[in-house]
Amino acid sequence: MGKKKHQKGETNTSEFPSSSNSIESGNVYTSPPFKFIVEGTAFYLHAALVSHYSKPLDRMMNGEMSEAQKGYATLADIEEGTFGRFAEWVNKGFYTPGEVFTYPLDESGSERSRLEKCMVEDSETEKPVEAIVEVPQTAELVEFEDDLEFWATRKRSRKSKPDKIVDSWGQKSSSRSQLKESFIHRKATVRQESINIPPPLPNQSPEEDYTDVFLSHAQLYVFAEKYDIQTLKILALENLQTTLAIFTLYQGRTGDIVTLLRYVYSNTSKPSDDAEDLRTLLRDYVGYEMDTLMKDDEFRDLMIADGGALLGDFLTMVMKRISD
Repeated sequence: MGKKKHQKGETNTSEFPSSSNSIESGNVYTSPPFKFIVEGTAFYLHAALVSHYSKPLDRMMNGEMSEAQKGYATLADIEEGTFGRFAEWVNKGFYTPGEVFTYPLDESGSERSRLEKCMVEDSETEKPVEAIVEVPQTAELVEFEDDLEFWATRKRSRKSKPDKIVDSWGQKSSSRSQLKESFIHRKATVRQESINIPPPLPNQSPEEDYTDVFLSHAQLYVFAEKYDIQTLKILALENLQTTLAIFTLYQGRTGDIVTLLRYVYSNTSKPSDDAEDLRTLLRDYVGYEMDTLMKDDEFRDLMIADGGALLGDFLTMVMKRISD
């Protein structure tokens, strides 16, 4: 089916990454270009500039590796778009995220039927009634539900005041709001240092597919983590957070988030400490959007198929919501 794509926001092209102020421009522009080949496309970047940001890439270009001897490197595990964004960031101080695709409703096909159905669901006013969400049963879930029932019973027995209105999970409405506010108002560091990074624009309808936008940030984060480019890694994380914070999760767009979760949990590992990373960011996002996500069969299947990491993070947020 045809897609109509468009960009959201314009970019300024006048700035190097903020930390590049320590690089002498003469060294940058007089250094020989080094060729990187990604998916058959050749990228020529100033060696001194790349070396400044990445020690692994510096060793590749200037060390004892075969790439240094040949004068070029073929990166087989990187997509062309991801490396192109890295090249853009190295030279401009920002990168252009993936494109938003729009699926016109006047086209025929299964996507139209699915979107029409979801648009009806999204337009309906939700009533304040409790609903039961069935989750595929596993040993972990059965044990968790037993613990959940115990703590919920204990908590109710200690209350003297009537409970507040609850959502479909049986949690206080204020709990979700608090998690959402905390997510939205996370303090940025790298984004604040650059005046040239435009703010993302919010989606307007379930016709807008943000999958490529989300993945462009996540893939760049994974690339930056592999090649130890800390400033870019933080920027990609902050860009994803900023986009998710203003993204309206229509029921018809839960697939965008499921695709993002599948990529992240397949290409990252659990953090060794409490530092914020890509997984903790998405864990917190799922924490306040779990009611909508749990209506998606793909999301529920992914929690089980993932092997436990996503399910564990999900249950952590469930406990956080009921304990507040």
